[in-house]
Amino acid sequence: MVKILIIRHGQTKQNVDGVVQGKEHGEINEKGFLQINELIKRLKNEKIDGIISSDVPRCKITTEEILKEIKLPVEYTSKIREKDNGNLVGKSHKDFSWDDLEGSFETRKASDGENLEEVRERGKKFFEEIKEKYSKSNETILIVSHGAFLKVFIGNLLGMSIYDSIFKLFIEHCSLTELEINDKHKEVKEVPLK
Repeated sequence: MVKILIIRHGQTKQNVDGVVQGKEHGEINEKGFLQINELIKRLKNEKIDGIISSDVPRCKITTEEILKEIKLPVEYTSKIREKDNGNLVGKSHKDFSWDDLEGSFETRKASDGENLEEVRERGKKFFEEIKEKYSKSNETILIVSHGAFLKVFIGNLLGMSIYDSIFKLFIEHCSLTELEINDKHKEVKEVPLK
């Protein structure tokens, strides 16, 4: 049975300022680095075999901070990037309304961006790859990704609608979620920091 530890990157200045992020933006702030340091203390109690991290800078920085203390093989990938918000990246949430975009909650998207259904499909493909590669192992893999991606990804595993996964799941920066996968079932649980 493979165990997956899922974390969101450290808090960014843009998170605090209410600025739309995507695949390029995100400057980890002082609180974000404190969160990463607390996470590292917790991770030192885990037997981890490798890291799969988003290739977006805020996740790469989070991962590189972890690697300073815990030496592990790492794979950076675009498969677990944040939702691509296209031409809205860098804009304040106060300056526009998502509801003004064409389509339903699940299908609307910014110009040159991606919608939540596409994020869910990307997450499903990633999960299938993880199952294929690791389900017969006893390894523990750490995944470093983003808030919206992780809400949709975990919500899908729990059988939630996209709408509910966005509004009913809360994934704090550097929080730890544990997912265990075997051939028969999967279990998702929040792991408290110790």
